[in-house]
Amino acid sequence: MFPENTASELEAARTRYHDFIARTRVGESAFRLTEKSESSPYALCFAIFGLQLLRDEEQLRKHAAAWDEALRRNLAELRSNRAVAAELGRDKPYLQLLSFTLSALSVIGTLRHAPLREEVLAMLPANLEQGLSDAGVFQGRARSGNHAMFMAILLLHAGQYLGADTGALVRQWVDLHLRHMNERGFWGNAAGMSHLQFQNGYHQYEILEYLDHHHPRWDAAAANVAALADSEGHFAPYPGGGGCYDYDAVFILTGSPALAQKWRALLMTTRSTILQEQGQDGGFAESLRIRPRSPGNLLRSWRHVAASTGVVRRERARMALTLQRPKHDRIHTHWTAYSRHWGESDLWDSWFRMLTVARIDATLDESSAAQWGFIDYPGIGFHPSVRGAERQQ
Repeated sequence: MFPENTASELEAARTRYHDFIARTRVGESAFRLTEKSESSPYALCFAIFGLQLLRDEEQLRKHAAAWDEALRRNLAELRSNRAVAAELGRDKPYLQLLSFTLSALSVIGTLRHAPLREEVLAMLPANLEQGLSDAGVFQGRARSGNHAMFMAILLLHAGQYLGADTGALVRQWVDLHLRHMNERGFWGNAAGMSHLQFQNGYHQYEILEYLDHHHPRWDAAAANVAALADSEGHFAPYPGGGGCYDYDAVFILTGSPALAQKWRALLMTTRSTILQEQGQDGGFAESLRIRPRSPGNLLRSWRHVAASTGVVRRERARMALTLQRPKHDRIHTHWTAYSRHWGESDLWDSWFRMLTVARIDATLDESSAAQWGFIDYPGIGFHPSVRGAERQQ
């Protein structure tokens, strides 16, 4: 168990996070990514995931019908707006929203009744190995891990919800990844470990964990990731961490209770830092150390580079220089037309930050897992503690 003061701090953080989700709501069926952005189909998914993580079953039940309708409508609208339907299988915004939508529908309990059969079957790869290779998965190409995870989610969904015989393809997916894995536990032929390797390769680890496949190189992957942590327990190539980088790293470090205990001190540093970085509005941001271009933040960037060597030092140096360009004063994504500030609270980083804390707690102290609403569906938000739980949809 964690100390009582730590538990009270966490409960206060959960309450503030819940308040932030409410602040981003627009009507019954829409949410904004930030309080200043327009509503977004992705933000609706992130809000649902946050409410699930906080176990707000009342809200999820109360709005299930309206959110089910909105989720399906949003996906159909995005699909109709893509230029070439035949290219959707390689379209990250569409595949991402499809995966998020499937997961969100599983949360609100309406997926099994209407499992998006046509949408999923249309995205299954004609040649899995060729598709993964073309995406650069085995070379560790940036963003290829997302694609690999999407393909696995769709194959698992087709088998579990649509009655399709995809078992052999899922086994092939696993075999291909293990066959091409490098000695560091990731993918690609880089001369050494880097932030990119684990941030990209984390996505395949999501699937391996869902399949309960703890391969022999997982411990090596964790050691390589732990070596990239800064003094605050952040794992990004820039100061202040990042929602994705920190969660992805913690996911690898908590691949099993034994592994988490090995890295307990580091994980508790990360947990403490994240809770301290919660905004007054109850949300979390990408990083509080990038803007403004103050002497303090510039010094942090220099120290972040200086504290590394080899491949990582070059990676951090390039990032430090790149982020000084005016085009990076804000964060641009396909989720919204609005570009958010680095220190601006948003639903994505808020969910990932709290999910990071939840994963640390649930793995270091298995009895605390019941306090969190992990998602019993393949992909982000899953945790082994829900394996075998009775599905409500």
